[in-house]
Amino acid sequence: MAVYSDLGVPASFRVPAGVVIPFGSMEWALEQNKSMETFVSLQEKIETAGLEGGELDKLCHQLQQLVSSLQPPQDIIDSIIREFPGNARLIVRSSANVEDLAGMSAAGLYESIPNVSPSNPTVFASAVSQVWASLYTRRAVLSRRAAGVSQKDATMAILVQEMLSPDYSFVLHTLSPTDRDHNNVEAEIAPGLGETLASGTRGTPWRVSSGKFDGVVKTLAFANFSEEMVVSDAGPADGEVVHLTVDYSKKPLTVDPIFRQQLSQRLCTVGFFLERKFGCPQDVEGCALGKDIYIVQTRPQPL
Repeated sequence: MAVYSDLGVPASFRVPAGVVIPFGSMEWALEQNKSMETFVSLQEKIETAGLEGGELDKLCHQLQQLVSSLQPPQDIIDSIIREFPGNARLIVRSSANVEDLAGMSAAGLYESIPNVSPSNPTVFASAVSQVWASLYTRRAVLSRRAAGVSQKDATMAILVQEMLSPDYSFVLHTLSPTDRDHNNVEAEIAPGLGETLASGTRGTPWRVSSGKFDGVVKTLAFANFSEEMVVSDAGPADGEVVHLTVDYSKKPLTVDPIFRQQLSQRLCTVGFFLERKFGCPQDVEGCALGKDIYIVQTRPQPL
């Protein structure tokens, strides 16, 4: 869709093709597998399990094993396979109900599996169950405890999207997290796939700030990730990505200040549009591929 800022800065964004595996699908699979009683028992135990002696770690491992062994509903698998061409590459993205809550952002807390083919139902089904199981990592359980969220209230939907191989991936904060300024959109940008930002890879992203009303761009940090993650069209769609050494001398975002200003202003325009559209500050995930900007997810920004 076409978007223009108050200063007339043009921006357009696209959305990759996608489908949703809804909330309740994991629970349905547990019922079909006759595992619900075991699941509920383990879930109740992790609510109060202690860290001493590895009690919590053991229970988390048992829960993850149970959930990752599940077979997603066949009709869901079949419908997704029909939605995408056989040569498509997909990303199986987590979308939990326990993200971006007050006091709990959960950014990068749950699993997403990139580079999965719809033509291989076994690999695809395994990716879905792995994402479900990521609800019960030790880190996820402890994060919910710290936020006062009951473990039984956590559930997972899944967003299956067309996999892109972008030049850059980004997260936009439409309320500046640096100084809480409502007039600026801040962007964190990484080379290649967004997993570089989400996975906690060592290094710093490009960080830029752009004014919503005056268009002033400030460079807050230059990226220094040693590696970028990409998907090779020639490689297998097996849930894995390729790690390449980054050559920043060939990255326009580093060496070309005009490119950096123009991209920053475009991202600001899109972020501000989404903020106005949904009525509150947004955390926006997306990527840039050639001249196109793709938005893959937007959600309320934790304040």
